[in-house]
Amino acid sequence: MKKIWRVAFFKNFYKLLINMDNLHRIIRSVLLILSFSILPLFSLFAKEISLKEFLALALKNNLELKAFQQAIKASELEKEAAKGAYFPRLKLEELLSHSDIPAQVFTFKLNQEEFSAKDFEIKKLNDPKSRTNFETRLTLELPIWLGGKIQAQVKQAEAHFRALKNLYERKEEEVLSQVYQAYLFAILSKESIKVSESSIREAEEHLRIAKARYQAGTALLSDVYRAEVYLNRAKESQEKAKNYYSLAKKNLELLVNTSLGDFEVEDLASIPQIEIERVKTLAFQNRKDLKALEEEIKTQREAYKVTLSENLPQISAFATYSLNDKNYPFGSSGSGYLLGLGLTWKFDTGLTTLKKAQAELQKSSSLEKKYLFLKNNILFEIEKAHTEYQNALYKFKSAESRIQASTEMLRIIQLRYQSGLARMLDLLDAQSELDQARLERLQALKDLHEAYMQILLAGGILKEAL
Repeated sequence: MKKIWRVAFFKNFYKLLINMDNLHRIIRSVLLILSFSILPLFSLFAKEISLKEFLALALKNNLELKAFQQAIKASELEKEAAKGAYFPRLKLEELLSHSDIPAQVFTFKLNQEEFSAKDFEIKKLNDPKSRTNFETRLTLELPIWLGGKIQAQVKQAEAHFRALKNLYERKEEEVLSQVYQAYLFAILSKESIKVSESSIREAEEHLRIAKARYQAGTALLSDVYRAEVYLNRAKESQEKAKNYYSLAKKNLELLVNTSLGDFEVEDLASIPQIEIERVKTLAFQNRKDLKALEEEIKTQREAYKVTLSENLPQISAFATYSLNDKNYPFGSSGSGYLLGLGLTWKFDTGLTTLKKAQAELQKSSSLEKKYLFLKNNILFEIEKAHTEYQNALYKFKSAESRIQASTEMLRIIQLRYQSGLARMLDLLDAQSELDQARLERLQALKDLHEAYMQILLAGGILKEAL
């Protein structure tokens, strides 16, 4: 009886384990289905970030701009340091001397105010005992005129500071243009996904028709294979577009130096309009790199003056207060002051200073040539970007008209194929023409916005316009 009970128990226990295993499988299946159902919903509600928001984030967080800000701060400190040369300098010294040289011992005693009538004895004067002296010296040095060196260094530092500030503003526009281009690429990838989805739906319909006709005996099996190949290529294009979209969003996060999680970009706006003559008129006034070059030319001219000052007279004043003691540092058994005015004039017989000054003039002349080239190049950049804008506009209009024509052509050939009056090859060629026109429209719209951005960048008004 016990044996029968045990057998029954183990049978029931085994059934229970099987039921639990089935239950676990059911739960896993349900969770898997829910995950595939819910995850797409999350993507539907992903936050959409506009171009203006990205541009604002870039101006705030971009690492290149932050590095430039540190360079400007360093230049500002250098400017203040140059101004500091106008002020007097204090110098504190403590000197320890020990000697038995008659003149030195004589001087030590005088400075320590310990000289007496006995010290005039010939023997003591000629063969004195060694003596120690602690001298504390506080000196004030004041430059009066150093050949114009200080004034030139201050002007040089100020011009360099202004140049860096102008270059920073230009760098801001360049960073904004990078963000703009990255955003356009993200939009292109996003819209390419939509185009591939339309292509997949239409390719699936072609495949369905080909299979139906093949089963009815009115089409070849090769038609089915051609339709399947086209469908697979459309799916491949979709995967590429998705990967590029993901990469484009990572690039945007890199440029703004901010992790944004799951987000979407906005669709492309309408065709941007531009007043090209206004841009040309304001270009020289607004291009910050042109202004920066003007300041760099001033910097180089002041560098010439700084170098040349080495061959000019240097006049400075000084005042020294001294304490002298036999036994202790900073002692004051004797004290006194010294005032003076000095003139120094160096003559470089090897003409080293003169050659360096001439080199600075050559550098200044080089910058002036670059300045003229930049002015001419600005107008060329505007013309080039405007030409690309016009070409993209023509391409956009052409693509739109081809989409309309290709859509109608595809509809007609599909009907003819269903009736056995057209080949599958003709149908897929028509589908390919439509897909190409759709993609070219997207590319042209992206090129339009990119050319618009390049015009604004060349005119120095990108930040203002956006």
